[in-house]
Amino acid sequence: MKALLYTLLLIVGMTGCTSQEKTTDIKWKERNLPEATLVYAYDSLKIDQTFHLISWNIKDNRICFVTSGMTDRFLSLYEYPGNKKLFECGKIGQGPGEFITLNAGEATDGNILLYDIMGRKALIYALKSDSLQIINRLPLYNDEEGLCKPFTFITQIDRDNYLMKIDDATASSWEIANLREEKAIGSLTNSFRKPNTSYTPFDFIQCIHDTTLVVAYDYADRIEYYSIKDNHIRPLFAMGSRKDQSELKDYDDLMAYYLSVVSQSGYFYCLKSTSGTERGNLIEVYDSEGKAVACHMLDKEVSSVRFDSEGNLVGYVPDINQTLLYQFRLDN
Repeated sequence: MKALLYTLLLIVGMTGCTSQEKTTDIKWKERNLPEATLVYAYDSLKIDQTFHLISWNIKDNRICFVTSGMTDRFLSLYEYPGNKKLFECGKIGQGPGEFITLNAGEATDGNILLYDIMGRKALIYALKSDSLQIINRLPLYNDEEGLCKPFTFITQIDRDNYLMKIDDATASSWEIANLREEKAIGSLTNSFRKPNTSYTPFDFIQCIHDTTLVVAYDYADRIEYYSIKDNHIRPLFAMGSRKDQSELKDYDDLMAYYLSVVSQSGYFYCLKSTSGTERGNLIEVYDSEGKAVACHMLDKEVSSVRFDSEGNLVGYVPDINQTLLYQFRLDN
């Protein structure tokens, strides 16, 4: 994860700065976590392949992994549940259909969103029974200097509108953008990042359900809620801690906090790190109002989570020569 952040920092330095919007302070809300209940994995899957994972998706009976560091075949499609590889595809380059720089976002309906800052494009793939089908091609827009903005994550809101996470050299912000029309229609500056500091200690995971945006910080014990209604981003409240790790001299010393956030049936499931590492087994569950409705202590430490079509929580674990997936049944 930290190696990927260094790569993104390089891209930020190359693409310049975005215009800054007015920062709005966020209100504070107490976080009351219930006692954690122990949940045992009821099944597991083993895949005889390792991934330098950027993203992964489960849809119906297919699972797809997006891998960094590959010049070709950075997309791997498998049967789910099961471990039969169906095919690999994807190529880094400057030819037709290739990516110059590979980044992953989050699309709706279990689809896959990949984007290319240097190539100024975003593609959405649908997982089919025997293929990955491109169902949408969208342009990325430029800043005032004619450079593509340093988007560090893109989340699809609806068919045409996307939440663009922007981390430039001096500030972090969001824009709601209509990518089909190549224009931003709403924006907000992140108030937690200190001015003129690196964004890495303030990096975060964003997750959208309906008109609610939940932000969980990679390196701070902090969760924030925002409204993204009517093309406006409005801060609602923050929970957890006001502390950050921006004073650390070496980013290798950063302690991790939140590793993964997914939404399911109107709830947000946040995977918490164990002792600052990049694995964890505590799942905090919040409703759309920010109430902590449950805590689950998984009997396996995982590095990322998703939900499958049956409503099972699936945990991803990279191993030396293989990839493990654990399945859990949760009760809120």
